[in-house]
Parts: sequence; structure tokens; C-alpha cells
Amino acid sequence: MIKALAFLVTLTFTAAGLAAAANPAEEVFQRYWGAYSKKDFARAASDILPSDLDDTKTALLPVLLGAQASKEKEIQEMVNTFFGRTVGKARESVSPQDVYAGLQRLVTSGNPQFFELLKDAKVAIIFVRSLDADNAEIHYQVTIGSESDTDVEALTRKNGRWWVRINEDPKQVAAQIKAMIEKKPGS
Repeated sequence: MIKALAFLVTLTFTAAGLAAAANPAEEVFQRYWGAYSKKDFARAASDILPSDLDDTKTALLPVLLGAQASKEKEIQEMVNTFFGRTVGKARESVSPQDVYAGLQRLVTSGNPQFFELLKDAKVAIIFVRSLDADNAEIHYQVTIGSESDTDVEALTRKNGRWWVRINEDPKQVAAQIKAMIEKKPGS
């Protein structure tokens, strides 16, 4: 009987430890999506893996800096949306978080109605899949009104904490933006 009780106590502590180990990744995900859905992209960026942010800056910033010279009104609007209040030489040294936030402002400007709906969305984690000790996927459902959809976010543990990964390849995103910028008027 004592062995059975000791086993149950050990099992309880083990289960509590496993549950606690899963909570930090979920907390990061919830914090990220809470900020993102409210269009607080700078705060959302604070939960993205820093090397992913660096890669995004390396790929996107030269494209948008180069677009500043365009005389096209639509391109200038896009550049101003991306950089926000940052002007002049300061644009050359924006942080990786600022680049992420600028990219999300561009995405928002392309579909503002969706982002208005997103702020009232309900996000529910369906399950967390551990790929290994330092990588996980959070499968979740987003419900807006009576409509819902599912998606997956990848998370990585680095330097003792969990980080959201950027799903899109920054080089491909930069190439798409560059193609939009270079598109000739009337084509």
C-alpha cells in the first residue's frame, strides 16, 4: 500500500512537471496572438525567435529602402506604411522588430477588414505537439463570429525560453514585395 501511494505521489509530481513544461510554450503563443490580433506588432515581435527577425530584416529592409526612390504614389504609400513614423537616415537602422512590425502593417493595409474582425477572434489551442525537447507545434483554432479555421504555429526553445517561429520564408516575401514594387504601371 505504501509503495502504491508513493507511486501515485511520484506520478502526480511527474504529471504536474510535464504540464508545467508545456505551459511556457502555450503562454508565449497566447501572448503573441493576443498582441498580434490587436495589431500591436512590436509587442508580438518580442515573442518571435530573434534569428528569424534578423533574417526578415536582412531580406526585406534593402527592398523597402530601395523603394524610397520610386516616384509612384502607391509605392510611396507602401514605403510610408512599412516605415511608419521613421523617416530619413533612421530608416537604415531600424530594428528587426521594427521590420517585422512594418511588414505586418503592410499586410494589414492590404486587408484592413480582416484585422478589424481579428481583434474579436477567439483563439483556442487544440493540441501541442512536441517535436523534440526544444521544438513544438501549437495547433489552434481561430473563430471569428460563426466562422472558424485551424492553423499551426511552430515554436522553438532557445536560451531557456520559447519563441514563435516565422512561418514564411523572408526571402520569398521580399521577392514578392520587390515584384510588386517593380511592376510597371498599367500592366
